Amino acid sequence: MVSLFTNTPIDLALQIIRERLEGDTELHTRTCLTVEHILDLLKFIVTTTYFSFRGVIYQQMFGTAMGSPVSPLLANLFMKWLKKQAIATAPVECKPKFWKRYVDDVLELIKKGQVK
Repeated sequence: MVSLFTNTPIDLALQIIRERLEGDTELHTRTCLTVEHILDLLKFIVTTTYFSFRGVIYQQMFGTAMGSPVSPLLANLFMKWLKKQAIATAPVECKPKFWKRYVDDVLELIKKGQVK
């Protein structure tokens, strides 16, 4: 079993968020922060995570931290992007007929014999 949060690619997740924020024509009505300010704050939050284990202090080097309030947000946006990319680039014979996701669990139906 692999943890989604600690395996979420930070740079890609931040790029996905940038694109969504830049496409949000109503952002200015909800905050006075610019897209750059929001991304700077998010990057700071996800790249300055430290934790202690058996008396030793470690820095989170990849992914987002378990227990961080922003981890579910970044992971969910990444998984939504990943689904869109996977379906858009799948060969016609492998396109799913059904796709449901809960966090990082995916249930997908494709034609028999097309698992690649």
